[in-house]
Amino acid sequence: MMTFVEILLLALSLSVDSFVVSLGGSVTLGRVGSWKTLYVALIFGTVQAVLLFAGWASGYSIVAYISKVAHYIALVILAYLGIRMIVSGIRKDSGSVDLSGLKSMIVAAVATSIDAMAVGVSLAMADMKFPEAMLVSVLTLLITVAASTAGITIGSASGLKFGNMAKIGGGLILVFIGLRPFLL
Repeated sequence: MMTFVEILLLALSLSVDSFVVSLGGSVTLGRVGSWKTLYVALIFGTVQAVLLFAGWASGYSIVAYISKVAHYIALVILAYLGIRMIVSGIRKDSGSVDLSGLKSMIVAAVATSIDAMAVGVSLAMADMKFPEAMLVSVLTLLITVAASTAGITIGSASGLKFGNMAKIGGGLILVFIGLRPFLL
Protein backbone atom coordinates (compact mmCIF):
# COMPACT_ATOMS: atom_id res chain seq x y z
CA MET A 1 0.00 0.00 0.00
CA MET A 2 1.32 3.44 -0.94
CA THR A 3 1.59 6.19 1.64
CA PHE A 4 -0.27 9.44 1.10
CA VAL A 5 3.03 11.22 0.41
CA GLU A 6 3.92 8.63 -2.26
CA ILE A 7 0.50 9.05 -3.86
CA LEU A 8 0.90 12.83 -3.78
CA LEU A 9 4.37 12.63 -5.38
CA LEU A 10 3.03 10.29 -8.07
CA ALA A 11 0.19 12.71 -8.86
CA LEU A 12 2.65 15.62 -8.98
CA SER A 13 4.96 13.78 -11.35
CA LEU A 14 2.09 12.88 -13.67
CA SER A 15 0.94 16.51 -13.80
CA VAL A 16 4.25 17.96 -15.01
CA ASP A 17 3.66 17.34 -18.73
CA SER A 18 0.17 18.87 -18.51
CA PHE A 19 1.67 21.93 -16.83
CA VAL A 20 4.28 22.35 -19.56
CA VAL A 21 1.84 21.79 -22.44
CA SER A 22 -0.63 24.23 -20.85
CA LEU A 23 2.19 26.72 -20.50
CA GLY A 24 3.36 26.30 -24.10
CA GLY A 25 -0.08 26.08 -25.65
CA SER A 26 -1.49 29.11 -23.89
CA VAL A 27 1.05 31.60 -25.23
CA THR A 28 -1.31 32.35 -28.13
CA LEU A 29 -4.46 32.80 -26.09
CA GLY A 30 -3.90 36.36 -24.92
CA ARG A 31 -5.80 37.23 -21.77
CA VAL A 32 -7.57 34.17 -20.48
CA GLY A 33 -10.58 34.44 -18.20
CA SER A 34 -11.05 32.30 -15.12
CA TRP A 35 -13.76 30.14 -16.67
CA LYS A 36 -11.71 29.38 -19.78
CA THR A 37 -8.67 28.56 -17.65
CA LEU A 38 -10.75 26.22 -15.50
CA TYR A 39 -12.33 24.61 -18.59
CA VAL A 40 -8.95 23.82 -20.17
CA ALA A 41 -7.45 22.68 -16.85
CA LEU A 42 -10.42 20.38 -16.19
CA ILE A 43 -9.97 18.73 -19.58
CA PHE A 44 -6.29 18.10 -18.90
CA GLY A 45 -6.99 16.86 -15.37
CA THR A 46 -9.91 14.66 -16.36
CA VAL A 47 -8.08 12.99 -19.24
CA GLN A 48 -5.04 12.39 -17.01
CA ALA A 49 -7.15 10.83 -14.24
CA VAL A 50 -9.33 8.78 -16.60
CA LEU A 51 -6.35 7.30 -18.44
CA LEU A 52 -4.61 6.55 -15.14
CA PHE A 53 -7.69 4.76 -13.83
CA ALA A 54 -8.28 2.99 -17.15
CA GLY A 55 -4.71 1.72 -17.02
CA TRP A 56 -5.27 0.43 -13.52
CA ALA A 57 -8.59 -1.16 -14.51
CA SER A 58 -7.16 -2.89 -17.57
CA GLY A 59 -4.27 -4.29 -15.53
CA TYR A 60 -2.21 -7.11 -16.84
CA SER A 61 -3.82 -7.56 -20.25
CA ILE A 62 -2.26 -4.50 -21.90
CA VAL A 63 0.91 -3.85 -19.94
CA ALA A 64 3.28 -5.07 -22.65
CA TYR A 65 1.51 -3.13 -25.39
CA ILE A 66 1.20 0.18 -23.54
CA SER A 67 4.72 0.23 -22.15
CA LYS A 68 6.22 -0.42 -25.59
CA VAL A 69 4.34 2.23 -27.60
CA ALA A 70 3.33 4.98 -25.16
CA HIS A 71 6.46 7.06 -25.69
CA TYR A 72 6.22 6.78 -29.48
CA ILE A 73 2.59 7.86 -29.58
CA ALA A 74 3.31 10.81 -27.30
CA LEU A 75 6.39 11.75 -29.37
CA VAL A 76 4.43 11.83 -32.64
CA ILE A 77 1.57 13.90 -31.22
CA LEU A 78 3.75 16.34 -29.27
CA ALA A 79 6.27 16.73 -32.09
CA TYR A 80 3.44 17.49 -34.52
CA LEU A 81 1.91 20.08 -32.19
CA GLY A 82 5.30 21.57 -31.28
CA ILE A 83 6.56 21.85 -34.86
CA ARG A 84 3.26 23.44 -35.85
CA MET A 85 3.75 26.04 -33.10
CA ILE A 86 7.36 26.73 -34.09
CA VAL A 87 6.44 27.21 -37.76
CA SER A 88 3.56 29.43 -36.70
CA GLY A 89 5.87 31.56 -34.56
CA ILE A 90 8.39 31.91 -37.38
CA ARG A 91 5.66 32.82 -39.88
CA LYS A 92 4.04 35.08 -37.30
CA ASP A 93 0.58 33.60 -37.84
CA SER A 94 -1.95 32.38 -35.32
CA GLY A 95 -1.61 28.57 -35.65
CA SER A 96 -0.36 26.66 -32.60
CA VAL A 97 -1.62 24.21 -30.02
CA ASP A 98 -5.12 25.54 -30.07
CA LEU A 99 -6.22 25.42 -26.47
CA SER A 100 -9.34 27.28 -27.49
CA GLY A 101 -10.67 24.32 -29.50
CA LEU A 102 -12.04 21.23 -27.76
CA LYS A 103 -10.60 18.76 -30.27
CA SER A 104 -7.09 20.19 -30.01
CA MET A 105 -7.31 20.34 -26.22
CA ILE A 106 -8.27 16.68 -26.04
CA VAL A 107 -5.44 15.67 -28.41
CA ALA A 108 -2.94 17.61 -26.29
CA ALA A 109 -4.41 16.18 -23.07
CA VAL A 110 -4.19 12.61 -24.38
CA ALA A 111 -0.61 13.18 -25.57
CA THR A 112 0.42 14.28 -22.09
CA SER A 113 -1.53 11.48 -20.39
CA ILE A 114 -0.55 8.33 -22.26
CA ASP A 115 2.16 7.59 -19.72
CA ALA A 116 -0.45 7.86 -16.96
CA MET A 117 -2.19 4.84 -18.46
CA ALA A 118 1.04 2.85 -18.30
CA VAL A 119 1.51 3.98 -14.69
CA GLY A 120 -2.03 2.80 -13.95
CA VAL A 121 -1.22 -0.62 -15.40
CA SER A 122 1.89 -0.84 -13.22
CA LEU A 123 -0.19 0.06 -10.17
CA ALA A 124 -2.55 -2.82 -10.98
CA MET A 125 0.41 -5.14 -11.31
CA ALA A 126 1.58 -3.97 -7.89
CA ASP A 127 -1.80 -5.22 -6.62
CA MET A 128 -3.24 -1.78 -5.81
CA LYS A 129 -6.86 -2.09 -4.66
CA PHE A 130 -9.84 -0.06 -5.87
CA PRO A 131 -10.03 2.52 -3.01
CA GLU A 132 -6.36 3.38 -3.37
CA ALA A 133 -6.64 3.55 -7.19
CA MET A 134 -9.55 5.97 -6.81
CA LEU A 135 -7.54 8.13 -4.40
CA VAL A 136 -4.58 8.22 -6.80
CA SER A 137 -6.91 9.13 -9.69
CA VAL A 138 -8.72 11.88 -7.77
CA LEU A 139 -5.48 13.42 -6.47
CA THR A 140 -4.03 13.24 -9.98
CA LEU A 141 -7.11 15.04 -11.32
CA LEU A 142 -6.88 17.79 -8.69
CA ILE A 143 -3.13 18.31 -8.99
CA THR A 144 -3.23 18.26 -12.80
CA VAL A 145 -6.02 20.85 -12.77
CA ALA A 146 -3.92 23.06 -10.48
CA ALA A 147 -0.76 22.55 -12.57
CA SER A 148 -2.59 23.24 -15.84
CA THR A 149 -4.18 26.35 -14.36
CA ALA A 150 -0.75 27.63 -13.39
CA GLY A 151 0.63 26.77 -16.83
CA ILE A 152 -2.19 28.57 -18.64
CA THR A 153 -1.87 31.63 -16.42
CA ILE A 154 1.89 31.89 -16.87
CA GLY A 155 1.79 30.96 -20.58
CA SER A 156 -0.88 33.45 -21.56
CA ALA A 157 0.93 36.23 -19.69
CA SER A 158 4.23 35.40 -21.40
CA GLY A 159 2.46 35.19 -24.77
CA LEU A 160 1.09 38.69 -24.27
CA LYS A 161 4.54 39.96 -23.36
CA PHE A 162 6.77 38.00 -25.77
CA GLY A 163 4.44 37.11 -28.69
CA ASN A 164 5.95 34.91 -31.41
CA MET A 165 9.12 34.19 -29.42
CA ALA A 166 6.95 32.68 -26.68
CA LYS A 167 5.14 30.60 -29.32
CA ILE A 168 8.45 29.27 -30.68
CA GLY A 169 9.61 28.51 -27.12
CA GLY A 170 6.34 26.72 -26.37
CA GLY A 171 6.73 24.62 -29.52
CA LEU A 172 10.30 23.67 -28.59
CA ILE A 173 9.07 22.63 -25.13
CA LEU A 174 6.41 20.35 -26.65
CA VAL A 175 8.97 18.68 -28.92
CA PHE A 176 11.34 18.25 -25.95
CA ILE A 177 8.60 16.61 -23.87
CA GLY A 178 8.03 14.12 -26.68
CA LEU A 179 11.77 13.43 -27.03
CA ARG A 180 12.55 13.32 -23.30
CA PRO A 181 12.00 9.56 -22.80
CA PHE A 182 14.48 8.88 -25.61
CA LEU A 183 17.10 11.29 -24.28
CA LEU A 184 17.22 10.08 -20.68
